[in-house]
Amino acid sequence: MIDIHCHILPAVDDGADDMAETLDMCRLALEDGVTAVFATPHLFNGMFATDRDSITAAYHDVTAALTAQGIPINLYLGSDLHLTPHILDQLKGEEALTLNGGRYFLLEPSFRLLPPNLGEAVYALISEGFVPIITHPERNDQFLRREERLLELLGLGALCQITAMSVTGEFGQACQQFSRKLMEAGAVHFIASDAHSAGWRRPGMAAALEVAEGLMGAENARKLVLDHPRAVVNDLPIETAEVTHLPRRRKFWFF
Repeated sequence: MIDIHCHILPAVDDGADDMAETLDMCRLALEDGVTAVFATPHLFNGMFATDRDSITAAYHDVTAALTAQGIPINLYLGSDLHLTPHILDQLKGEEALTLNGGRYFLLEPSFRLLPPNLGEAVYALISEGFVPIITHPERNDQFLRREERLLELLGLGALCQITAMSVTGEFGQACQQFSRKLMEAGAVHFIASDAHSAGWRRPGMAAALEVAEGLMGAENARKLVLDHPRAVVNDLPIETAEVTHLPRRRKFWFF
């Protein structure tokens, strides 16, 4: 498996505290069947003093440590980009880090408020050749309340990444149900760990893959953790299907 969203770089954001934890996270990922990880620290969220240079320097430190420790995991560079008014200029000017330097990038909309022109912003990004991957919409209250806002973005050509721990229920029932509805509708393109530590939010996607196989079948589930991430590594196109609505889960009343 390939994990496209992981806060694995040491001491740059709210991810790994130090190099020792970074290496522990890499070992945990390997044990779970992950052979490659994208290092994607937060960028442009206003909380962390991250920029392209500091992230790149930390990435090179980790790749050197992995070689020295003999840990056989491939590490790719990226970032977890937050939506800003200048994001297109930041991408075109290479201030922002896309995934492995290609067309794809992680886009995290605000948890508090989705701007009314979000669709226009996403359309502008796609028109310029970039492909935003909307991160963990199942954990975003705005999308939970108005799922049509997410479907609008996917209809424009954006992609969708859900979190492994949402699929397995560790982020609560609402996140779990929404993530499963998205998978059943064919609206998910990636499952990723969004790991932040070697503790509770640790790397790993095997348990979520097992759930996805039960919902979508083994071939379609494989696309979310291997085929589509591999396309991102190589900057190849990913086939998408337009989703107009999500399935409604039946309610059962007990007396």
